[in-house]
Parts: sequence; C-alpha cells; structure tokens
Amino acid sequence: MNQEETTTEDVGEVEEAPGGEVERQCPQFTMEEWIGQEDPKKDDPEQCRPCRLGVTANWYFTELQEQGQAELAESIEQIATKEDDPEMPLTLCKEFDRIKDVVEEPLRERLKDFDCATQSFDPDDVVEESTAAS
Repeated sequence: MNQEETTTEDVGEVEEAPGGEVERQCPQFTMEEWIGQEDPKKDDPEQCRPCRLGVTANWYFTELQEQGQAELAESIEQIATKEDDPEMPLTLCKEFDRIKDVVEEPLRERLKDFDCATQSFDPDDVVEESTAAS
C-alpha cells in the first residue's frame, strides 16, 4: 500500500457526562452509514467522500500493521486497491466497521479517531485556511 505522510491527532470530540465520565460524540455514524449519506462534494474528484477514503485506508493500514494485525491490514489493502470497483467505497467502509468490532481497546478507540477525522473533515475549511495564510 502506498504510504502517504499523513498523520492524525486524537480528534474524537468528547463531552463530560455527569459523574466525570467521558462520552464520545464523534464519530456520529458507522463508516457504512456515513458513506451512504448524501455527499455535498459528490462531483468533486478530490474531495468527494469516496475520494477521501484513501487517506483513511492508509491510517487504518499503518495502525493495524504497527499493532501486529497484519491480516486485518491486508484486508484493507486488498479492498482499497480495487479502485475500478464501484462498490469499493461501501465495501471498504463495511470493513472498517467490521475491524472495529473484532479488535481490542485501545486500538478500537484509535480507529474510531480515524473515523471521526474522516467524517468531520471539511475540505472548505482547508481551502479557506490556505487562502488566508497566503
């Protein structure tokens, strides 16, 4: 798998519940639900939801490899490389969700952080920030 130099921080939004417990607010949807929603950027070949899954697949692949989950990483790679398959984005998102069901904590939380970053990413914010920095 092509390793891009993309990193993430822990971006999961949390809210403190009564008693000091922390409740995760993000991701709001499973990846399968998210990819099936109306995509406001569907006509943008760089920013549409399926177009952005390569970064998420890279994050999953790298994290799974580093955590000794080579078979799960391989399943991500096999699906992600089928770019000509119109069902690939849905299949990949289903696999992201399945993997979270089978891995242990804290890896599961780390993968949820990736989902959160993917779902909350707004390409318009990046464009506005880069324009403002010029």
